[in-house]
Amino acid sequence: MFPLQTPTLRGSNLANPAKPAPAPRPAFYLTLAFVFVVYARVPEIMDMVTGAALHSARAIMALSLIAMLLFGGNLRAIFSKVGICLIAFTLWICVCTPFSIWRGGSARVLKDFWLLALFSFAIIAATVQGLEQCRKLMYTLAAATAFIEVFTLMLGRVQGGRMALLGGTLGNANYLAMMLLMGVPFCLFVLRTRMGMSPLKLASLLMLLCIPVTVAATGSRGGLVTLAVMFLLYFVPLPSGQKMVVAIAALILAVIAITWSTRSALDRYKTIFASSGEVRLSDSEKSAIDSMGLRKELLMSSLQLSMRHPLFGVGPGMFSVANASFVEELTGRANWNAWHETHNTFTQVSCEDGLPGLFLYCLTLLFCFKIVFSAKKLARQNPALSTLGHMAFALQLALIAFTGTSIFASNAYAYYFPMLAGLCVALERACADQASSIRAASQPAQASLPAAGAFARPRPAALAGSRAISWNRPASGSTDVPPLRP
Repeated sequence: MFPLQTPTLRGSNLANPAKPAPAPRPAFYLTLAFVFVVYARVPEIMDMVTGAALHSARAIMALSLIAMLLFGGNLRAIFSKVGICLIAFTLWICVCTPFSIWRGGSARVLKDFWLLALFSFAIIAATVQGLEQCRKLMYTLAAATAFIEVFTLMLGRVQGGRMALLGGTLGNANYLAMMLLMGVPFCLFVLRTRMGMSPLKLASLLMLLCIPVTVAATGSRGGLVTLAVMFLLYFVPLPSGQKMVVAIAALILAVIAITWSTRSALDRYKTIFASSGEVRLSDSEKSAIDSMGLRKELLMSSLQLSMRHPLFGVGPGMFSVANASFVEELTGRANWNAWHETHNTFTQVSCEDGLPGLFLYCLTLLFCFKIVFSAKKLARQNPALSTLGHMAFALQLALIAFTGTSIFASNAYAYYFPMLAGLCVALERACADQASSIRAASQPAQASLPAAGAFARPRPAALAGSRAISWNRPASGSTDVPPLRP
């Protein structure tokens, strides 16, 4: 793990060697508001509380885009490697839409879901500039995560033995677990970088204690596996003195999680190791095993459809329609279980957008991981940039949370990944500023001194019986110091 910044490092010239011009205030603060509203699912939660549908996310997104264009956002950042891949993916799914088995449905998916996600990337990548603004954006994501957790504790209900909200996206227990897992690294970032005690830091500490318990209560098997991977990545690099404390805290949280979770959720976790051939299974265990079997069938169907439509796929968002027809063609009868999503983001892309779409999507994800690894390397080489190291580590865990949960959910056209991708681009640009400033600071200031050959070489000469200094005349056309005559 990276050590916390000390006051000495923060006050040194190397702690913040680069001071790029900040993004325009209207665009940046509108971006913060947009990220909080969209990530925290504020319209959905307010709809559940007040019963009135709100369109605040689209309104703030429109204002952010206008502010970015009017006040000079860095549009070149959109055309980074990550941005080019996302734009290419967008163009490709536009090409796939006319070949969809239901063109109207695919066009609606493109308009209502993916364009919002792409604009989320563009707004963050273009308006967030410098480490300080990246830090504020991560703090905003931590606050949004705390907002989700608080409303889950207040409004969450156990439905079918699993914790979730009553409606909206977070009404799906798997999506609730994913959102909390993607946000918890930013709560850890607040604890590592926020000096002194503040409401946000206190809330982040509580989130680190509450979110693992809530994720366990959702009964999401993919969420539990992803949480275990994230914990290992955090635990292994810890100093030996801290490992014992963290291990004891994790053991206490595990006991609380087991006590808090329902029997149905615990039975779902048992099926990770149990097989359908075992006897003496409870009804909830049998239901969980049936669900796992259905997911395996959907996975195989998505792979088969990918092979049948390797170039253009069946159309964005059209897997359930294509799978129902495919199963009816194979079995000769309709099957309502076929009307489900793939429950795997990567096979969702491959069967709906073809193998070229899968290539572009995975390439974007690889570029994002490359950015965070490069940022961590730069932070290791310059201890004064410990905050940069914490940013990179938090973003790495968030990407792992997205990747791990996406193996068990269909998130191809949602805004989760493009938001993280926009933050990666902003961090990459901030790292480039830091690296260039460090290189400039390490070079000696020679601009004010003449060139090495500007002065003539002295030679001794006799003058009034003594040894005086006589100077060689500089070369013709030189503007150096004129010769001195004895």
